[in-house]
Amino acid sequence: MNKDFIWKLCCGFILLLIILTFTPVIIPAGVDSPYFMGMPYTLWAGILLSFLFLAVTVLGSLVHPGRDADKKQQDHG
Repeated sequence: MNKDFIWKLCCGFILLLIILTFTPVIIPAGVDSPYFMGMPYTLWAGILLSFLFLAVTVLGSLVHPGRDADKKQQDHG
């Protein structure tokens, strides 16, 4: 897979995570169970979602289409 395809995949996945964040999957009305390590569902699901955002952001920064162009400008500048 080339970097451009992975970049577009990262952008799509981020959009999916944004939509998922505000749905009842992550924020159910009046539900605080199940508990995991003493934390209610909404809290640990939000923490998991944050880690997914972080991982996709790191991957996106590594495959960003402008990343190589910036290095070429610094070499010639």
